[in-house]
Amino acid sequence: MTDRLISVFPTTILHRHLDGMEEANQQLSALVAQIAAAEPNNIIGTTTEGGFQTKEDLFQRDNPGVNALKPHIFNAVQDYAAQVVRQELARPPAKLDFILWGWGVAYQAGHTQGLHVHPNANISGVYYVSAPPSALQPGDAGKISFYDPRARATMIQLPFQVNRHRVAPIPGDMYLFPSWLEHSVSAFQGDGTRLCIAFNAKLLLE
Repeated sequence: MTDRLISVFPTTILHRHLDGMEEANQQLSALVAQIAAAEPNNIIGTTTEGGFQTKEDLFQRDNPGVNALKPHIFNAVQDYAAQVVRQELARPPAKLDFILWGWGVAYQAGHTQGLHVHPNANISGVYYVSAPPSALQPGDAGKISFYDPRARATMIQLPFQVNRHRVAPIPGDMYLFPSWLEHSVSAFQGDGTRLCIAFNAKLLLE
């Protein structure tokens, strides 16, 4: 007798580390600080408590850090979209394109982002520019959590059942995930800035 394991309705997260981004990260940090000093905070209507969020036009700004990061995000979205097509569609599309937009989010001690999803997009992602020391230690502090999307998976929960996946904001790391996947960010304490570039992509299929 031979068993065959079938994985249905998978939830896939892409993790990619970008090497050699130290200078670009410094440029991105300076850009977000410059925007925070000159422009309104864009957290109204979001689940963010504290912190600063730029407008969603970050990728349209002429900045060497943005220019260095954009091709990496573009390539990652292309690769992840191909994975989505293989997993989710009954047949491949004749043409696959996407619209991409992004914004910066800076948190200090005590700032959080509540449980949320990203409407009007198919693929979402985050790239980490900087992180406070406490966010790189064990525990929830400063980490993003992804939640089990299966509504009935915890109806009768098993002991030690995992229903949340935590990720530390390591600079240079990038994560892509389905826009419908619920996630949140826990507060941290102590010095440092948790700075990330968040982005969405809406797939255009023919």
